[in-house]
Amino acid sequence: MRKTPLAIVLGALFVSSTAFAAADFTVVDANADGFVTAEEAAVGAPEITADSFKSADANGDGALTAEEYAVATAE
Repeated sequence: MRKTPLAIVLGALFVSSTAFAAADFTVVDANADGFVTAEEAAVGAPEITADSFKSADANGDGALTAEEYAVATAE
């Protein structure tokens, strides 16, 4: 019987969890412009509060990039 190395299993788990996070962003980004607005977040990701949205919006443009969205959903 062959055993799968732990590193391979953990790597696959990381890749799959990253894919799920990206899917969440694309679902919440209703108009598919590459940004999530406060309105889109309120509908698609109600766990993002106004305060977490504002603190995650690093450049203050009123929209979250995928990276900023990851910060907002990690809080």
